[in-house]
Amino acid sequence: MIDSLNQLGSTDGMVDYNENSLAQQQNANRHASTIRNLAEQVSTLSNRLNITDYGCGPGQSAIETVRPALDVWSNNTSSKHISVCHADQPGNDWNALINLAFGPDGYMSATHVPQVRTSVGSFYGRLMPDRSVTLATCFAASHWLSKSIRLDAPGTIWFADLTGENRKKMWQQAQSDWRNFLRLRAEEIQSGGYLLVSTLGSVPEPGEINGIAASGRGIYRALQHVTAEMTDEGRLDRKTADSFVFGLWFMTSEEARGSIENDALLADAFEVDTLDAANADESGDLFSTYINQPAEYAHKYAGYVRAFACSTLRSHLFAPSAKTDDEIDGLETDFFDRLETLYREKTSAYAFEQWFMTIILRRK
Repeated sequence: MIDSLNQLGSTDGMVDYNENSLAQQQNANRHASTIRNLAEQVSTLSNRLNITDYGCGPGQSAIETVRPALDVWSNNTSSKHISVCHADQPGNDWNALINLAFGPDGYMSATHVPQVRTSVGSFYGRLMPDRSVTLATCFAASHWLSKSIRLDAPGTIWFADLTGENRKKMWQQAQSDWRNFLRLRAEEIQSGGYLLVSTLGSVPEPGEINGIAASGRGIYRALQHVTAEMTDEGRLDRKTADSFVFGLWFMTSEEARGSIENDALLADAFEVDTLDAANADESGDLFSTYINQPAEYAHKYAGYVRAFACSTLRSHLFAPSAKTDDEIDGLETDFFDRLETLYREKTSAYAFEQWFMTIILRRK
């Protein structure tokens, strides 16, 4: 049975995001040349050029995502109206983001200053007016589902290790969300404009459960290890732990492409320019430079995981297992202390591998 949880969105209330968002910043920088190229291609579409970053987050990666397009448009189309829109959920740290945009490493010191806007809401709803977006981006966000769900799935807390009916139900939700996300962007992007999505993906691997290796498998199995340990000790409610699953899905190339090409509306709206999931250069271990410093290595991993996972764990695992706010705080501290200990003792056994899904769609 699938049961939606009407609490915080999966990405609301992220902890110390900018300080612990190395992977997100690396990914934004990796696509800088692609963003510049797309910005050049769309620079003649209209006298009003807009880049909208969906699921922007509060960190420097949001600045680095829009900067390449703004640089191109400022240098080549100074007579045009240029705007940037950062779009994300209400729980995003908007003050931190705007401070970065206007800070010494922001983009507001450019000669041709763009209009800056924010659009607050889920990207599973409308965020921009019809045909107002020239270039759309979405980095490390579209894998989060529109809602958190519960399944009768003891022994795992994430999609890649689900089997049978549980996996089928989770995929149905993920595919529906992906198609809905694209249909909404089709309404917002102008003809000839582009959508660039870069997110974590999965690649074939025969020896893995379900025959795929999913990004982050080490991290999520480390989280499962700590969850099981605390559940066995009675620190976490077993019924809650057995039904808790992170609300995300990292697609394979076939899943992402098939969802577009087999949907008449999307096939009519978009031309697929690029769609692939490949092993990135940094895929082996996000914090490999600290491998000979176990304490620092573990501290880096615990901080990184806490940044994106803490709000989900508090809402859907710790809170149902506690009676007071102090108990929730205690469970959080205990959980991440154990996680840091696990990484200090096991180091690369739970390394964060990354397979990036890159999708570029042109609006017909």
